[in-house]
Amino acid sequence: MSQNLENKVCLITGATNGIGEQSAKEINKMGAEIIFVARNEDKGNRLKEELYKDTGREATMILANLSSQNEVRSAAESFLAMEKPLDILLNNAGIMNRERSETVDGLEEVFSVNHLAYFTFTLMLAEKLKHTEGSRVVNVASGAHQFVKEMNFEDLQSEESYKPMQVYGQSKLANILFTKTLSEKLSNFDVTVNCLHPGFVSTGIGSNNNKALWSFLMFLAKPFARKTDKGAETSIYLCSSPEVKDVSGEYFVDCKVEKISEAARNPDQAAKLWAISSNITGQELN
Repeated sequence: MSQNLENKVCLITGATNGIGEQSAKEINKMGAEIIFVARNEDKGNRLKEELYKDTGREATMILANLSSQNEVRSAAESFLAMEKPLDILLNNAGIMNRERSETVDGLEEVFSVNHLAYFTFTLMLAEKLKHTEGSRVVNVASGAHQFVKEMNFEDLQSEESYKPMQVYGQSKLANILFTKTLSEKLSNFDVTVNCLHPGFVSTGIGSNNNKALWSFLMFLAKPFARKTDKGAETSIYLCSSPEVKDVSGEYFVDCKVEKISEAARNPDQAAKLWAISSNITGQELN
């Protein structure tokens, strides 16, 4: 995977642990300038130190809590103010909650962080992507999208029923539908948009709530979990490989195009999700 990404700029969300951290480190070693969004300043500073130690290049941290739409917008504005190209956008941040929680915007948190943050952040950066030759958007989705048969538009905010795996699975289905639609909308530009399933990786994705439960789940799943470097392989591949420079709108597993569920291929579901997301966030492609 030792591609040459010198003079490329890579913007990553969720880069301070797990798959995002491993991706940042490997892409940094390939020569790219790393700019990352972090919620925790201490963790962000630690990552900056590690990236500098690896290559002698300074990374840039943008502080933001992606559960807040205002902070998502501020993060995008902070990047745009740098007046840099955007060669690679890796939307990696994600959460899983055992119990329903609302954001400062009054939105269900998993849907907000896992989908709406991707939507707002990417659309605010779309013009920059359009004007950067050969730019790539990589969305970290999941095979968990198969946990749901379709988007539950009647209860998108999970107010009537909250089942953690279904809520998480729906947010990952939303990632794939978003990827498909965005790829189509940007098809006249030199931008590719793909998504991926990293495999089950033992990261801290659900550790912010009910740590005892999460520890138990990790204990049960540990024999089946991938190491973080293996989980990050497909993200890194889609961010860097010349093999996929002309591939767009696909879902990858283990660096290969994989079939998706019927719901993830449904254009009506994709169009409805886009319209609702645009209405909630106030974002649309120009």
